[in-house]
Amino acid sequence: MPQRLGLVRALLVGVCLSIVVNAAPAAAQIAEPADHAQHAMHEHHHLHMFLGEEKCAPTYTYDDGPLGPSHWAGVCSTGQMQAPIDIRGAEKLRINDLVFKYQPVDLDILNDCNRYRILLKFPDNYWLTVGKKPYFLTELHFRVPGENAINGKRPRMSVQFVHFSPEGVFLIIEVPVVAGKENPVIKTIWENIPDPGKENKVAGVKVNPNDLLPANRSFYRYPGSLTIPICNEVVHWYVMQNPIEMSEAQIAEYSRHYNNVARPLQPLHDRPISTRE
Repeated sequence: MPQRLGLVRALLVGVCLSIVVNAAPAAAQIAEPADHAQHAMHEHHHLHMFLGEEKCAPTYTYDDGPLGPSHWAGVCSTGQMQAPIDIRGAEKLRINDLVFKYQPVDLDILNDCNRYRILLKFPDNYWLTVGKKPYFLTELHFRVPGENAINGKRPRMSVQFVHFSPEGVFLIIEVPVVAGKENPVIKTIWENIPDPGKENKVAGVKVNPNDLLPANRSFYRYPGSLTIPICNEVVHWYVMQNPIEMSEAQIAEYSRHYNNVARPLQPLHDRPISTRE
């Protein structure tokens, strides 16, 4: 275990959402031994994220051109389990539910100008479980439009909850957003967005990630990848079937910072899409 964690540390410091090389992609399911979970629970999961402020110097774009999605390198163009996808139908299976153990935390918000998003960071002790398998909640961020489509339609916007397991596997929950009532949690977040490349730790202002989940937590699940370079195929995707609401003004305010930052839909390649019975 120490050797594996050492490899994670070496590979992931300073690279947002990069993945350890010894967490091998699987064809349909990603094995995650739970035996070492409690031993590793207190390891610092933010090793795979950049920390603090940064210079804005994006290395890829969402527009056509030499840095655009069709030119993203490596497994982004060669992989068979890429995300996002268009979800059309799902097999009903007896699969473990998501058990959320989120709690309120001081607002720590970053304007991630190199990856075209606003994100919130979370400390090590906030995580969820799938069966007996624990995951750290490392961050949540926003996409306009939402990335995964359902029956050919993408949501106006989405919230993505990014989790990381002690074994080096990602679990991403995507929550679609529809226009409706003003969202009080989003109001607090938007009021504290820093300048591009800056981080804002707001002492005394707490946010609860539970408040950005729908009441009905039915989901679609499929094996996939990260949606930014280097597109590693070590991700469990959970796409919520029900949306949360934000006001038109709130959606417009976010779009003022980042807009059209969803990767093009990728081929399914016969991957299984499942939902709970």
